[in-house]
Amino acid sequence: DDNVNAETFLNKAALLKKPDNLELRYKVCFAKVLDYKRKFIEASMRYYDLACIVGENDRLDALQYAITCAILAKAGPQRSRVLATLYKDERSVNVEIYDILEKMYLERILRKAEIDNFSKDLKPHQKAALSDGSTVLERAVIEHNLLSSSKIYNNISFAELGSLLEIPAERAEEIAARMIVENRLKGSIDQIDKLISFSKDTDSLSVWDRHIGTVCHSVNSLIEQLTTKHSQFAV
Repeated sequence: DDNVNAETFLNKAALLKKPDNLELRYKVCFAKVLDYKRKFIEASMRYYDLACIVGENDRLDALQYAITCAILAKAGPQRSRVLATLYKDERSVNVEIYDILEKMYLERILRKAEIDNFSKDLKPHQKAALSDGSTVLERAVIEHNLLSSSKIYNNISFAELGSLLEIPAERAEEIAARMIVENRLKGSIDQIDKLISFSKDTDSLSVWDRHIGTVCHSVNSLIEQLTTKHSQFAV
């Protein structure tokens, strides 16, 4: 697949006025090209747009593609916003990989068994090896678990972090340093003491708002499940 040329032609097609049926095919193609080029954040948002406009039978598939791409994207504020949108969509509970989405949104550490199960349905390009020898999925999980660790610990040694992430200490330091430089992780590194210190969100109001939003979403999901199973409770 020549993804570079495909994206070039799709960008040109964006300028053309298209009938509704071709407009939909254009949007599907664009989402797939972004996916294949591993522009997972952009692909996730495109798939999510499709999940809101395609036929009823295809909406859950598009939503699952959106969630998959969000999970594979680089950890950071932008991905967190996309995860929040997907998690709060009431249809997401019907997607097979909802459990992974929930743990990522709630910033919980993912375990190997969960990842192995998730990886079974990934496409070859979503499991491709990167320049550092890791796969797309491994990188996404390591970065996510590193961000999750920053919510638990004030500081942690390179060795302890490596053990937690199941990678060598030197690699844990390297990944943390890159994420700090790219403003995807708040913290600092003490190379003398071999320690990473995490900066906490000091805005207690925003933290409280996040917790309230999560609780409200969980209550709404529970109510929907109850009314589905016991229609007499529906208002």
